[in-house]
Amino acid sequence: MALSDSEPDLVRENSYVLIQELDAYTRDAVRVDLAKHQMDKVGRAPLTALQVRVAHAAGILPYFRKAQRTAFFRSQLEALEKIGHSWRDNAFHGPALRLFPEFGGLAAVPADVRVQIVRWMTLCYIGEPGGYGTMGRGRKVFYSNSAAPLIEQMFKEDREIIRDDVSGLQKDRGVKRACSDEYVARRLQALLDMVDA
Repeated sequence: MALSDSEPDLVRENSYVLIQELDAYTRDAVRVDLAKHQMDKVGRAPLTALQVRVAHAAGILPYFRKAQRTAFFRSQLEALEKIGHSWRDNAFHGPALRLFPEFGGLAAVPADVRVQIVRWMTLCYIGEPGGYGTMGRGRKVFYSNSAAPLIEQMFKEDREIIRDDVSGLQKDRGVKRACSDEYVARRLQALLDMVDA
């Protein structure tokens, strides 16, 4: 019912909440069977955001085909890249990033795509040198106010998984360029400390 377009929104949302409640009591053998059933229904078609949300709520997303999960999260990366990580695009960052926990957070993202998403989030978080303009004279770094708390939350929750991804970004050309400013570099250090904690 949570996936059915013919059901009223209230019924779909209640079904989604019930799936989340049952997740803790579901045996792994049942998850495998349910994942097989869902994969048979989906076939080779690309996964939709709704399918991924429901699969994560049911605890079956890791059992889906890796190629389909990779393609789905690659489309999420493309959406983030289209928005851009500049602080000027902060109005679009919140809505895009709020979906990630419903998709299973960074832990659900296959490693090759996760590294790129973590890079985008890092560049968005660390921002760019500030101190100019009438509103920014006292602000040393311009960064996305809507994205920063969401990125902090995701990085803290999945710190074990993304620690090497974040640490490796110290060698990334774009991150190094941004960190040529000492105040931006401090924000990167804060992220590194966050995932090392």
